[in-house]
Amino acid sequence: MFDSCLRRYYFHYYLSWGGWERQAPRIAREAFRLKRLISLPLWRGQLVHYITTKVLASMRAKGRIPSFEDVSRYTLERFETQLEFSSSKRYLTEPKKKGGRLNIDWLALFEHEYDRPIPPEKLQKTKDECLTAMKGLLESDILAAIAETDPDGWAIENIDLAEFAQVFDFDGAKVFAKTDFMYRDSDGSFNIVDWKTFSAKNRPQESAGGQDGKARVQLGVYGYYAASILGEPLERIRLLEVNLLDGGATIRYSISNENLEEFYRHIRGGIDKLSSVLINSDISRNEAALSDLFPKIDNGLCRYCNFYRICRDENNPDRLP
Repeated sequence: MFDSCLRRYYFHYYLSWGGWERQAPRIAREAFRLKRLISLPLWRGQLVHYITTKVLASMRAKGRIPSFEDVSRYTLERFETQLEFSSSKRYLTEPKKKGGRLNIDWLALFEHEYDRPIPPEKLQKTKDECLTAMKGLLESDILAAIAETDPDGWAIENIDLAEFAQVFDFDGAKVFAKTDFMYRDSDGSFNIVDWKTFSAKNRPQESAGGQDGKARVQLGVYGYYAASILGEPLERIRLLEVNLLDGGATIRYSISNENLEEFYRHIRGGIDKLSSVLINSDISRNEAALSDLFPKIDNGLCRYCNFYRICRDENNPDRLP
């Protein structure tokens, strides 16, 4: 987001801050409302990730992989319930989190907020891909392998609490990591799993499993956490990208001392970049500099941006200049 549109970054992380409070400025409340909108592909990923955690929790409790019939039924129930929640705009009146727990049926789709019709074929495609992803998970070699390990060595992402499971200090900055799943294998290896809901077959090499791919860097940062914070030996760390829409096909990455330095530089570079738009680059203060550092641009995607209403909509008297 920072690289594609600084103005959107500002709206999402700074203008919206405190917008959940009733006494917050109107523009902050509007930005907070808009930042929570998601697209159909993001909804698909969100739903699949949640049900995957439920599959793993069921395996830990019952000692077996649940049937596709049960999982698909639950998937469709959640799909329809969430769709109805968004289409009726209940997200405007009902909290996303209550009593410290996430309302898993809470959903705010971009199209519903902006009153744009969703073509039936796109909705059906999203539903079909959710079921395909769950089938890919249940029939994958990696899930079968996980089922053979000790559940006491599992770390399942707790989406119900909507919290980051891993938080660590990095040169004075607080870093939040959100691993999907970690488990200890019978040979002592420490496995970090990232579930993907975009087909690797249709992604360019640089964004998929290539040596310089985004998934590799993302998993590498998790590997850095495992090695530097948890103290796991490098030779025991396995980084696994599991592509659920490809039948659970898994891309494996390893980590070395050289990689560790690379991922250190990646995190350091990210912190330096994001802090460059703060007043005096002060991370602890974390206050955005003057808004002219966040210029309005047109990258061809403005019409599909969450913040279109307060940035580009000329019919909105409250939009920012």
